Amino acid sequence: MIFYGTNSSRLKDGQLPNVTCPNCENQTSMTYSVFGKYAYLYWIPIFPMGKVNVLECNSCKRTYKLKELPEQIQRKFETEKHTGIPFLHFSGLAIILLAIGYFSYSGAKHKEDEAEYIKAPAIGDVYSIESEAAGHYTTMKVTKVEGDSVFLVFNDYEIDKRSAIYKIDKSENYTDANDALTKEQLQFLYEEKEIFNIDRD
Repeated sequence: MIFYGTNSSRLKDGQLPNVTCPNCENQTSMTYSVFGKYAYLYWIPIFPMGKVNVLECNSCKRTYKLKELPEQIQRKFETEKHTGIPFLHFSGLAIILLAIGYFSYSGAKHKEDEAEYIKAPAIGDVYSIESEAAGHYTTMKVTKVEGDSVFLVFNDYEIDKRSAIYKIDKSENYTDANDALTKEQLQFLYEEKEIFNIDRD
């Protein structure tokens, strides 16, 4: 279940002196509070949604939103030094951007590593491939490397989601006899994206 919604936090309190309250018509001062609204996801602020300004007459205690007050009071309020939007209200967005950056870097680094792995196969390397049945995927594992020959054993199982291929990559699933390919053949399969992922412990 996803928890999301909006909330607000108090940013500043202050006094607005020498104003006339529209309700009691007294020359008085007003206490104001500035609230910053934000959207949240799982109670983590994601992005700000503006500010709400609330004023209270110190004589009759009537409360107003700023836009409900006469223009003269609104202009006087705007001359006050108000706080900006706190970084906390952007914290969720910052986390999301950092996560995107991390996964982008991690993906690029993995591709760099794969380019090295395919040139120098090692025992235990696991290649993810599309099986002969369209829309199904399986793996093959390097069991031996001799000169230019790379010996591989195919996974006994297939799966219909690329992202779930790790579920069948278990040592007990490799029971077939070894097949051999040359390093050049493996490089060709990788360049043609028939090998779409390489994992090395």
